Amino acid sequence: MHAGERGPSRARVDNEARTAEHLERMARRRAALRGELAGILPPTGEFIWEVGCGHGHFLTTYARAHPDALCLGIDIIRERIERAERKKDRAGLSNLHFLLAEARLFLGELPPAAKILAVFILFPDPWPKKRHHKHRLMQPEFLDAVAERAGQGTRIYFRTDHEPYFLQAETVLSTHPAWHLADETWPCVVETVFQQRAARHRSLVAVRR
Repeated sequence: MHAGERGPSRARVDNEARTAEHLERMARRRAALRGELAGILPPTGEFIWEVGCGHGHFLTTYARAHPDALCLGIDIIRERIERAERKKDRAGLSNLHFLLAEARLFLGELPPAAKILAVFILFPDPWPKKRHHKHRLMQPEFLDAVAERAGQGTRIYFRTDHEPYFLQAETVLSTHPAWHLADETWPCVVETVFQQRAARHRSLVAVRR
């Protein structure tokens, strides 16, 4: 290095190291998720998906009532997945699986021919502060990604106790080119822990065009 030249700052070096560490961690996470999905889904597998499965109460009940349906639940909190797995084991359900995963990451690592038959989204985080609305799951980009892995007639079942979030979800689904709202009843009535705590809630169903 010539006199007067300055090397990279310590902050820059630290940022680059943290970025590289994050990318490596994400690569490992994607590879692990691909391996888990390969062991669960056949190449052309069709499945029922619950995003934010919590302790697995709803999907365990659904899987028991629909033994021919392959059911996958995901959540981002490990303790919830561990409790859901124990619930599944006690029920002895071979058609039910729970995975630690974020929704968009899950969609990105699905086998190419895998198809979603239905999506259940029950009481997701409403991110009530306006500056946090971008973190809400029900966004056009998420609906685009689901539509790519869904066949005609696939349903999205959405339920929340947060009225502003319900209205946003209703708007984004009613204006999305791949989905239309339908006046249908839910295929499985289960009062989850979140639902028991809610003073009231609202639900909707959207169908893949």
